[in-house]
Amino acid sequence: MDSNRGTLALAAPAVPMYALIMPLAVFIPSYYAREMGLGMATVGMMLAGARVFDVVTDPLAGVLMDRFQERVSRAGWVAIGGIPVAIATSLLFFATPPGDPVAFMATLLLLYVGWSFMSVGLFSWAGETSTEYDGRARVMGIVQLASSVGTVAALMVPAAVELLGSEAQHVARDRVQALGVLILVLLPPSLALALFRGPKSIQRRPSPTSVSLFRIVAEAMRQPAMRRLLAADLAAGLNLGIATSVSVFFIEIVLGHPGRAGVIQLLTIGAGMLAVPVWVRIARDLEKHNAFAITAVFTLLGGLFALWVPAGEFGLYVAGGCLLGLATSGAQFLPRSIMADLVDADRLESGEERTGIYFALLTTTLKLGLAGGIAFAFLAADWAGFDPVAAREDASAHFSIRAITGFSSVALGAAMIALMWKFPFGRAEQQAAQAQIDGRTHAASQK
Repeated sequence: MDSNRGTLALAAPAVPMYALIMPLAVFIPSYYAREMGLGMATVGMMLAGARVFDVVTDPLAGVLMDRFQERVSRAGWVAIGGIPVAIATSLLFFATPPGDPVAFMATLLLLYVGWSFMSVGLFSWAGETSTEYDGRARVMGIVQLASSVGTVAALMVPAAVELLGSEAQHVARDRVQALGVLILVLLPPSLALALFRGPKSIQRRPSPTSVSLFRIVAEAMRQPAMRRLLAADLAAGLNLGIATSVSVFFIEIVLGHPGRAGVIQLLTIGAGMLAVPVWVRIARDLEKHNAFAITAVFTLLGGLFALWVPAGEFGLYVAGGCLLGLATSGAQFLPRSIMADLVDADRLESGEERTGIYFALLTTTLKLGLAGGIAFAFLAADWAGFDPVAAREDASAHFSIRAITGFSSVALGAAMIALMWKFPFGRAEQQAAQAQIDGRTHAASQK
């Protein structure tokens, strides 16, 4: 019970962290483009620039954490990251028009720096709380559940604002500010809970890394298991980016269910939350990489479903959305659990604690996948002549959205299956590496 409580405390910051994701992708861009008067082009360029910066900060945050791990705990880095996140949220969600493009960009950069430290610190910490193969899957699964709670909360708050009768001319502002309140209310208690109630990292006479970032990345890329895991995570991110970016068009225009996208998204996330303990059990029985491969099978089947599902069949598509949710939840936390095992192999070979940088690499591949998937989906839809306004009256371009969603899921699902098939690092390899690490630690303690 104490172990479960500690893991829940560790996972608590994931709730406000992931509550931030949805408004940054959906409401903040349109709010700053229209209500704040910055325009679509300016907001688009700044968001793209901030995202590039965000990808760079992840590995730098990981290196910094590893080099100073004797002075600052992983939990400490999560709390440190929460400070700029809180400041940036206050500035970003409660700004008054007219908007200042310089201030907007600076606030985005501050937010992404804080989020990088929180996310890399949190997942590194989660990877260091257990030395057991199955225990790591359980911890990462609980963090995944917490992140889903944050996403659900961020979906429900705007709906509540609209249902409570916000005036039409102020609804965009009220939605953004309500989301800002949600994040700021959740952030302090979740950080305090993690700091004071979360489990300690398992330290084995840590030797902080002194190697450069580029050398660590080069060493990681020479490991077949690491290359395959990062590639599979990139494919999962690409699939998620493509599917989510055109999901509203697919549901409301292609399938003819206007106003139902939010409901289906909630059901999808709910199905994913229910599936987490199932994936943990499958990972225990069949090993994590095989469980990850099974999520890819669901992804592939979801692509075939998108190509086939008839328009107007709402109940049938709800079932398909839940299928997607099953695949998505497992594909998000299983790679992180596998990464915790691969860190053991690196620790054994290098003699250093480099958990932060390796989890930063995994965070980077997911972000690149999400960004690349969104860019691909919109460019492909534009090339195929899909116009959201015209498509409501003319179904001639509808198949382009089906094709983008369906064929990409089939291709990326097949790639993930191939990458995880006969994965070279499983339970036996992790246990052998752990036994050698424990032996070294015991020998060093006797000197």
